[in-house]
Amino acid sequence: METMRGIRAFLVALGLLALGLGLYTWASPYLFLRDLQGAILEGDRARLERMVDFPRVREGLKAQIHAQLLKEVGKEVQANPFAGLAYLFAAGLVDPLVEVLVSPEGLAALGTGAGPGEAPKEEVKNWRLKYQGFRTAYIHHKDDPESRLYLERQGLWGWKVVRLEFPLE
Repeated sequence: METMRGIRAFLVALGLLALGLGLYTWASPYLFLRDLQGAILEGDRARLERMVDFPRVREGLKAQIHAQLLKEVGKEVQANPFAGLAYLFAAGLVDPLVEVLVSPEGLAALGTGAGPGEAPKEEVKNWRLKYQGFRTAYIHHKDDPESRLYLERQGLWGWKVVRLEFPLE
């Protein structure tokens, strides 16, 4: 009888442990969001470097902007042969633009309609998180669900910002 109680207590403890780990796994991106908000509010660049894959985010955003530019130029070239020159000029501005957007100030302005450094950093408190699956989630401003920071799971409980998307049209 005593062994049955011991086994039952062990199974209950094991079940509670599994439940706790499951809840922590589910809550981990929300904890990451809170930490990311804190890093931006405090201007902690070292912490942001660990939380955001800046090179990957910059390259992804550059590709998104170049694709949109090519789409727009493709429409214009038929009507205006100088549109190709406009693309070359605009393409040269992409790198500096991306450097400004993918910064702590640029991230804080996500979804506000303001430029980097123009929005108060407290706007990050208006960010919301949505799961896309076990390995991915995204963050958006409550007033702009189309501008998003995509998160990717790193291991079981870690997360990292890997992509920034916003409507270019």
